[in-house]
Amino acid sequence: MNGKHKFLKDASHAFAGLVLSLLMGIVGGGICGTVILGFGGLIGRSGTTGTEYFGYWSADFIWLGVVYGGIFGAFVGPIAYPFLVRKIGFPKSILPAFLGTIVGGFVGAVAAPPVAVLTGICGFFLALVWARIKLAKTDLSENQ
Repeated sequence: MNGKHKFLKDASHAFAGLVLSLLMGIVGGGICGTVILGFGGLIGRSGTTGTEYFGYWSADFIWLGVVYGGIFGAFVGPIAYPFLVRKIGFPKSILPAFLGTIVGGFVGAVAAPPVAVLTGICGFFLALVWARIKLAKTDLSENQ
């Protein structure tokens, strides 16, 4: 009976974490998508036709960034949860994930908007891997 309760407890924690990572992926992806798309517009790489010049910005970037960032975040967040976020913890993973996504997206925005999506996702995963390695090193040094 004790094993059954432990399984149910572990399963409920995993499911709750997956749902939380989905919600955080949607919200965080929307915010990051808006920031990255706004940056791309300001540097003249918005991906629109005929309106690309340095300093261009439109309020349409907000809803477009929220929609696309939220959609990609809804897929990427739950994928990252079982492999990285669960081991790091949500509080320690939020800042690296946000900064990795923004930096990766900014680098990609210099090339083109579709590249910004891919580099933003890569930056997200690289930042979480870095946080996981950093956490492992601090745990190792505390144990010695």
